[in-house]
Amino acid sequence: MTDTDQKSFIPASRPSWYGPPYLTADMYPSSYERRAKLRQDVFRCFLTVITSAALVALIMRSITGAGIVYREMLVQPSIDDPAELIKGIPSSEHIRDFFHMYASQSHLAGSERDKELAEWTRDKFIEFGITDTKIETYWPMLNLPISRRLAIVSPPELAFEASLKEDPVEEDESSRRPDVPPTFHGYSGDGNVTAPLVYVNYGRLNDFEQLVNQGIDLTGTIALVRYGKISRGLKVRAAELYGCSGVLIYTDPLDDGPVNKSAPTGSFPEGPWAAPSTVQRGTVHYLSLSTGDPTTPGYPSTENAPRVPLNESDHVPHIPSLPISWRDARPLLQALENHGVTDPDWVGGLEDIGYYTGPSEALVNLVNLNKYEIKPVWNVIGRIEGAVEPDRVVIIGNHRDAWGFGGSDPVSGSATMLELVRTLGILLKNGWTPRRTIIFASWDAEEYGTVGSTEWVEDHQDWLAKEAVAYLNVDVGVRGNLFGADASPLLHQLLYQVTRTVIDPHTGKSVYQVWKERQQKIPSGDDEEPLVPLARPLGAGSDFAAFFHHIGISSISLTYGGVKGVYHSIYDSIYWMEHFGDPTYEYHQTMTRIMGLLTLRLSDDIVLPMYPSSYGKELTYYATRVESRHAGLKLPELTSAVQKLRHASDKFDQDIEKLRAKVEKHQHKHEHLGHKTKKQVAKVNQQLLDFERAFINPHGLFSRPWYKHTVFAPGLWNGYGSQTFPALTEAVDSHDAALTRQTEEQTVRILNHARKSVA
Repeated sequence: MTDTDQKSFIPASRPSWYGPPYLTADMYPSSYERRAKLRQDVFRCFLTVITSAALVALIMRSITGAGIVYREMLVQPSIDDPAELIKGIPSSEHIRDFFHMYASQSHLAGSERDKELAEWTRDKFIEFGITDTKIETYWPMLNLPISRRLAIVSPPELAFEASLKEDPVEEDESSRRPDVPPTFHGYSGDGNVTAPLVYVNYGRLNDFEQLVNQGIDLTGTIALVRYGKISRGLKVRAAELYGCSGVLIYTDPLDDGPVNKSAPTGSFPEGPWAAPSTVQRGTVHYLSLSTGDPTTPGYPSTENAPRVPLNESDHVPHIPSLPISWRDARPLLQALENHGVTDPDWVGGLEDIGYYTGPSEALVNLVNLNKYEIKPVWNVIGRIEGAVEPDRVVIIGNHRDAWGFGGSDPVSGSATMLELVRTLGILLKNGWTPRRTIIFASWDAEEYGTVGSTEWVEDHQDWLAKEAVAYLNVDVGVRGNLFGADASPLLHQLLYQVTRTVIDPHTGKSVYQVWKERQQKIPSGDDEEPLVPLARPLGAGSDFAAFFHHIGISSISLTYGGVKGVYHSIYDSIYWMEHFGDPTYEYHQTMTRIMGLLTLRLSDDIVLPMYPSSYGKELTYYATRVESRHAGLKLPELTSAVQKLRHASDKFDQDIEKLRAKVEKHQHKHEHLGHKTKKQVAKVNQQLLDFERAFINPHGLFSRPWYKHTVFAPGLWNGYGSQTFPALTEAVDSHDAALTRQTEEQTVRILNHARKSVA
């Protein structure tokens, strides 16, 4: 019998809600079948014919992978062991059904389909037992294109008109739908410009600076840049800074296409990578400066909120931009041949293209005209009341809106979160209640700049700052089998503890072990920390931003990563997921388990599963990185403050381990704790919440005051990736000694405040 021929046997008496198999590595057919036969013989003596038939009618199912077959548990775990139920209930079939519902049509933020899905999600929350569910509406400024054009208008021999659209694919029904969204940028500037073209590689500051140093005048030109390395908004910001009149951002086959790729290879639909007509839509909001509606900075976009005129905002572009495919980019790059210079590091993956910088002699016409309007978006908020600490809240969120059909982004996350809602609903119906309140949030308008979540945080800021325990985010839940997480160091140990208990579908190892083995192969380029750490620091680009960076709520963002060639295109679809991303929805199922166990620990552990000592270790590394930015730089006050904080946090964790052990027997039971123990728990938990909040500077970073976390922010000129000690790093890079000293002193004050919170 081969692996793929083996079957698991599930008793017909299993509750219908229990879902498909929970994967365990120690249940194999031979011993399993002997046990089943023995039970059947015993029951035959005592039970009715109907019961006997039910026992014989075993449900057949097998999950195979990498030579290992996993079996479903025969014994239903007790409600006293909710962790095992959370591992056992999630169903790949349910997830697939939810996935198809969300991804069957395009659902851009503010669209009619977006609203329909908000109402459907609300109804599902209620159906699954979260009766306290409502839709909270906000009114941000959003744009849709009304006129777009890209053409080479002279000389005549180079004349070219770009299609600005993606080809329908016979294999993928979604791509042939009439409601496919246009290719455009959220928050792009209006304009109709005709100008020479320049090629500026990835559109980073140093790329533009390189052209200036070569004597190329960028004033009034249209910049052609490729996707990658930094967020698209900062490419436009850099172009505007250097005097360009417009920006075109294209997908190059070397970055997101099949060039130089192996296992897997091939452009969609033959493979998972970008096709020649693939276009990556997306926002050009300057996410490293702020998130949310740029017309209501720092306060919620209610229907009658006062507005900052968009043309006065420093957080969005004021020049036109368009996303384009490499098919449309090729004639533009050909028009640059033998004009300017070429650099081997700037060469992409298009054959017979020299990737010359220009400027071109050809003139290019770029038209991008938008309809900007204040329109409603809909956050779905479901609440499970806590039994012991109802004021404390754990928030789980995923955005619902998409640039198209949203297969991996965000539907994989939407489907897994909804399956977690179903799972916890089953626990609720069987008598379980969390210690603390759990809130599920289906955010809207994330794709424009994490708008829905930011407006909600700004609307509930005081309450969240006081009561929120943690925020758990899932955006691209699954686009492959590479588990990864961005997280506050306070939650690193929790993340590792949980992933040690969940089995990877294909290897039979724990998710943690597979994750660690992969990361141990990736050098960090740093002598002191030679390997890339498992959990990454939080940057920007998803719905954790306002929670973590703006008000200091410890956060985790989870993903199963993989090939991102169809990112934000119409090809990110049901077809793509079921052929390349996760055909069996096994990794969606695994993600649901991980999310569920994290939610359970954060909402139910008597002592919060947070570990300041992990912060102390990370801060030591971050301080060293700041000093290493410039030869001879010494920051003695910072070094001393970090050492003191690390010592205090290590001692704090050691001390509260005794308390954790003391209350362990009371987990999940909501039993009455002794008065003294109860006071100890309350004090420690408050200290743990205060610790992350202590890193918040109420005045914000001097270059971008919306961001207030002293230790983390998105890179000022990166946008997605995290910059540690951001204010101090920017001061050091300014070569302003007085500013550096002032910022070091401010940072030290914040670190000392954090240390005192766990003293």
